[in-house]
Amino acid sequence: MLETGHKYARFETRLVAAVLDAVVLASCLLLFFAAAVFVLLISSDFGEGDPPDPAFWVAFVLIGGYFVAFVPIYFIALWAWRGQTIGQMAMHIQVITRNGNTDIGLGSSILRLVGYIFSTAFFFIGFLMVLWDSEKRGLHDRIANTIVIEIP
Repeated sequence: MLETGHKYARFETRLVAAVLDAVVLASCLLLFFAAAVFVLLISSDFGEGDPPDPAFWVAFVLIGGYFVAFVPIYFIALWAWRGQTIGQMAMHIQVITRNGNTDIGLGSSILRLVGYIFSTAFFFIGFLMVLWDSEKRGLHDRIANTIVIEIP
């Protein structure tokens, strides 16, 4: 427990929040996918012919833009703004700095996302660190110097 009276967020709570974020992001992916299919459908005269090559590039940019721009912006913007993603809001947990500041800022949000990438790249070990760490910190928390707490 912290001096503020808050408890560190448990692994299970953080996992459920991550699953909820995955559902939100999958829903958004469907919108990007629908836009890409719509571009291909319109450019092929609703299936009467083959779409021209530029239509495939537009569809590729839409789907690629989701992964390269939308997903990072989702995490970075929400952490910098509220210290919580939508899944974390639903589970009543919040990312704060290690010294207790609730405003983690843009820099720590970016570092945290970079930590997510490293945590995923090595068989999710960075996320599993939460299980045995006394402050329930994963690799991404260590890189960004943050902790995750339960909030009322």
